[in-house]
Amino acid sequence: MSISKRSKVAAIVVGLALVAGACSSDKKAVDSTTPGTEVSSDTSVPAATGGEVIYAQEEGGVAYNNLTSTNNSFANTEVLNLLQPGPFYIDDKLELVLSKDLMDSVELTSSSPQTIVYKINPKAVWSDGVAIDCKDFYLQYMSLNGKVTMPNPDFTGPGATDADGNELSDTLPVFDAATNTGFDQMKSVTCSDDNKTVTVVYDTPFADWKGSFGGFVPAHIIEAQTGVTDILAVDATVDSPEIRKIGEFWNTGFDGWDPEIALSGAWYKIDSYTVDESIVLVKNDKYWGAPGNLDTITLQVITDASAQAAALQNGEIQAMQPQADPGIAATLKAATGINFAPASGLVFEHYDMSAKNPIFADKAVRSAFAACVDRQDIIDKLVAPINPDAKPLNSVIFMPQQNGYDDRFSKYATFDVAASKALLEGAGWALGDDGFYAKDGQQLTFKISHKGIQRRSDTVQNSIASCKEAGFNIVEDSDTKFNSERLGIGDYDVALFAWVGNPLLSSATSVYAVDGGANYQAYVNQTITDTYNAANGELDEAKRLELMKSVDAGILDDVWTIPLFQLPEMPAWSENLTGPAFNGPSGLTWNANTWTLK
Repeated sequence: MSISKRSKVAAIVVGLALVAGACSSDKKAVDSTTPGTEVSSDTSVPAATGGEVIYAQEEGGVAYNNLTSTNNSFANTEVLNLLQPGPFYIDDKLELVLSKDLMDSVELTSSSPQTIVYKINPKAVWSDGVAIDCKDFYLQYMSLNGKVTMPNPDFTGPGATDADGNELSDTLPVFDAATNTGFDQMKSVTCSDDNKTVTVVYDTPFADWKGSFGGFVPAHIIEAQTGVTDILAVDATVDSPEIRKIGEFWNTGFDGWDPEIALSGAWYKIDSYTVDESIVLVKNDKYWGAPGNLDTITLQVITDASAQAAALQNGEIQAMQPQADPGIAATLKAATGINFAPASGLVFEHYDMSAKNPIFADKAVRSAFAACVDRQDIIDKLVAPINPDAKPLNSVIFMPQQNGYDDRFSKYATFDVAASKALLEGAGWALGDDGFYAKDGQQLTFKISHKGIQRRSDTVQNSIASCKEAGFNIVEDSDTKFNSERLGIGDYDVALFAWVGNPLLSSATSVYAVDGGANYQAYVNQTITDTYNAANGELDEAKRLELMKSVDAGILDDVWTIPLFQLPEMPAWSENLTGPAFNGPSGLTWNANTWTLK
């Protein structure tokens, strides 16, 4: 939970939301003077419909299907907010809101067994005119339930390993799902009323059921592309030739943004796509609800945040949400004609150690690394200039603004070289003449990988310097393709990236559960997984919160992840644009259908 930011979802599904793929005319426009800090909008000039807005992305989205573990990313989310339908969306107050354009109703009709009935608006259609219906729900259930596997052609017998020495399983999942959370607890998804009513029955209770569907891809496109005549006739839980065809296309067939298959069920549709340059969206003439205000929304890739800021000042773009950077923040604060609204979102930077690297098998090494990372110094240099009140993050499940947050990483609250060395020496590591520890002929060295932005490079260099004092030989691995090509397959020693959090507490299950679709670091703690599963099925909110606190404490005690800080968000937009409002899980484009130009 990426590309620059990966999304944790319960539906990562829409990360869930990963996109929170929302489709509702109830999404509220927010006056641009709130919460702008430097420039107020001239409200004497009335807003009008029409026109084009150019929104800058630091990197472009890569896939229409955001629910694969390979492609799940925040960059996709920024596009899909305006294309993909879903029963609920997350607003700027972190509340789940019913998408009234798509859904006539969604009702919990029974708690034993837990049963949800979704009634889809009869007018709801994809941008090619085909109905949005139960088939789209069924396809998502099929692709995310995690029950369908096929033989692994590379498995030669017990103990077989891949080229990297990792033990091979005798089976592989048919669907490359970013998450199975919630869907793996469903017993059935059935259709009625000409496929406009969906009934979902759970085997076991699932507390975050409102996040279980969203970010739909069109089932009828998969039927047309695979030759499967009726997806509803394919058992969603059993391997078959038909489901393998569906899985193959679902995994990779939606890569890119082909307008013929990447259809819209919301306000805008894809007009054109240029790889690594831009995606142009125009109004969806088949949308049955209130249309978007703007005629065209272009998502333009500008990888350099300074260039984004200059483009905003020059009127070449109208909105941006770059990575947090003190210099850029100062530029935006001083600019005229711009609303700059820094906010504390749900995004957090962290180090993830990979269990594939045997050097981290010893908890003493992981703990020593945590002790030598000077989190406060990193914050003082990189975050405090934007948010002077920033503090080290001490949770991986809760953010400070959420109920349940507490300091669960206090033993690593301060930079402590002596403690780091003591941990290593207690585990048999010896300090060499070169200043680095070694054990059994192996030097204490590893790489920290990231996607190549300056803030992350500064973070890594800070840790290289501080941990060198503790005898670590750390090397920076900067790769612009890291998040898009390597992170999802666990190709790293230590990864530095950001998860986009989610108000749905189950959203990180796939990140930390054994064999979770977003568990890129291959973290294994069955007790954590079992507690997570218990929490996800607990409908009593107080009991559930206590279970989630236990999960948080357990993950942090294992020290495979080092939380760093809550990332300041830096949305900014032209004073001539009305409507933008910060939304942590979904990004600034979450309500771009309501934006207007003056």
